Amino acid sequence: MRPSRPAALIVEDQPFVGSVASDILRESGFDTFHAYDAGDAAELLDAHPEIEVVVTEAQLPGEVDGIELCRRLSMQRPNLQLVVTAADPQMKQADVPSGTRVLRKPYASGELRNLVATKSLLVDA
Repeated sequence: MRPSRPAALIVEDQPFVGSVASDILRESGFDTFHAYDAGDAAELLDAHPEIEVVVTEAQLPGEVDGIELCRRLSMQRPNLQLVVTAADPQMKQADVPSGTRVLRKPYASGELRNLVATKSLLVDA
């Protein structure tokens, strides 16, 4: 029997960017799932309670953006580790819910890997 691995959800509307994030997390020992918007993310989270980490783009298509998704998830599943990726230089740590980390785009693979490997996501910067 294969030992269980932690699971991560990448919420990204650009397939290439989502694929790169998924590769980074798989190399770090995670099983990964991919959603293109907040609605897809909610369905995957409901279907896969083993997901421990959510990495979401700040600006998602649809009515719910990545920041609002993190707000909702921080209330519904407070043990999730949350990361918001953003290209906007105006985005600040104070713009996201407590415990959520902001990762600037473009980011190096090591930056994402270090966040999830050290479980430092739950520590405010």
